[in-house]
Amino acid sequence: MPFFHSRLALYALMAILSVVVLIGHQALPPMDRDESRFAQASKQMQQTGDYVTVRFQDELRAKKPAGIYWLQSSFAHILGPDAIASYRFVNLLALLAAVFALYHIGLQLYDPRSALAAAALFSSGFLVLGEVHLAKTDTVLMALALAQQWALMQLYLAWQNDQPPPRHSWLWFWLAMAAGILVKGPVLPVLALLSVAALCLWHRQFRWLAIIRFWRGFAIILVLCLPWALLVSAATDGAFLSTAISGDLLAKVKSGQESHGAAPGTYALVLALLIWPATPLLIWAAGQVKAFTSRAETRFLLAWIVPFWVMIELIPTKLPHYPLPIFPALILLLIGGVAVLAKPADGTAKWRYCLGISLRYLGIAVGLVMALVVIWGAMTFGGETSRQALGFAFLGLGVAALAAWFGHLWIRQALWRPFFGMIGAAMLFHMIVFSGVFPALSRIHVSSAIAAKIAALPAAPAAIATSGYQEPSLVFLLGRDLLLLDPTEAALFLIEAPGGLAIIEQRHQAAFLDAASQLKLGLAPPVQLSGFNISKGQEVVILLYRTEIFDATVSKE
Repeated sequence: MPFFHSRLALYALMAILSVVVLIGHQALPPMDRDESRFAQASKQMQQTGDYVTVRFQDELRAKKPAGIYWLQSSFAHILGPDAIASYRFVNLLALLAAVFALYHIGLQLYDPRSALAAAALFSSGFLVLGEVHLAKTDTVLMALALAQQWALMQLYLAWQNDQPPPRHSWLWFWLAMAAGILVKGPVLPVLALLSVAALCLWHRQFRWLAIIRFWRGFAIILVLCLPWALLVSAATDGAFLSTAISGDLLAKVKSGQESHGAAPGTYALVLALLIWPATPLLIWAAGQVKAFTSRAETRFLLAWIVPFWVMIELIPTKLPHYPLPIFPALILLLIGGVAVLAKPADGTAKWRYCLGISLRYLGIAVGLVMALVVIWGAMTFGGETSRQALGFAFLGLGVAALAAWFGHLWIRQALWRPFFGMIGAAMLFHMIVFSGVFPALSRIHVSSAIAAKIAALPAAPAAIATSGYQEPSLVFLLGRDLLLLDPTEAALFLIEAPGGLAIIEQRHQAAFLDAASQLKLGLAPPVQLSGFNISKGQEVVILLYRTEIFDATVSKE
């Protein structure tokens, strides 16, 4: 049996992915803001033993349910609570589970080689590999969405083929949904509801839904999710769920939250970037919609994709990871076009052929554009490690060019070997970017630079406060006891905390020095560093202040 047709190839892919992701987990410093908030809240959960209420320092973090924090804190307990990689590890497991599931769904639609190509193409994508490097909910949610929809697909196909449904598919469907609720609230129930509604509208009947066993499933949801909801409501007097629903969920639906608003159609415009190297297949899929609706398997994939896509396009808040739950289905559709050789059917179709070929080449060129953007980023944000960043960036350009060459061969020949070559080169490119370039962009890792400066001080500070620069990554690196103060409070802090250290952002320096002067506070010359705050999009200069140390051995004049 050829290697690409064997299950051994799947295990090899999963092993390669593990190496690629684990290197990135170790190399990439904590990123702002969401990742560091999740990681710090999980760290505090482990430290305090409070597995009901989620907090960031002393603030109630009513953004997401507790499920992701349980997972992250569990692995941090095993791997060590101080390294950010410990909180990212669950993402690797989720990605591997998603790849495994996607391969087996692919076997229901295609031959083993195509199923493997779907799993590889999915796992080499820019957004998928980017999200797996960040300690957030989205990779885990994507894996759970895939599990839920796979189970629903089994039930739907059984009905379509007049066969008895698989014995436990309904149970897996509801278990995956319950886990998804505990990780990110209503996203998976909404995905299932939209998919089922689309299928019911297509067939103009809903009696087949009996095989989902709604009332049993609803009971499972209550048994698994209600206890935590009741406990957190009791612990916070209802504030957690109230804030999560009104302050987070409904706020995103009503308007663009936290400056993340964008017009409908935004995801369609950036899709080519998010799914590269799958981008060249989009033009083929666009012409196959009618064919997709004629087959039960691909019809289900459309029901998985289209309603959810329309919903996230209409929601005012736009974040890059929102389409992740439907990416597996999109890749499964796209993979059917790999072995289709583009050629004109007759003279009148030549313009369509030329347009299709041109768009495919533009899809391949996305990787080269990304490589050029990475080079610009290395030049702009490399700082003290700019040589290292540029070295990795130009290496990435070479690998992106290799991916483009394989893509060219694939377009001309429609053969699997160059297509797998393109996937491999794309995966290597993303590894270089996430494990090499990003860690070497020293100017954007301001919190890591501050932590390194503090660690290099002759004497460790008794306590630390910060004014102006108060990013979550700094809290994660320096600990939950870091005080977030205004400039006047920072000056008072140095009086009340002998041996303390104040981190002052330059925009707050004048107010801090004015308060210190009024308090007659003697300050030692500050340690200074600079960088770029990517959360606010602005240059920052950071000054580390301590009080002057009185030396009794110095004689008085």
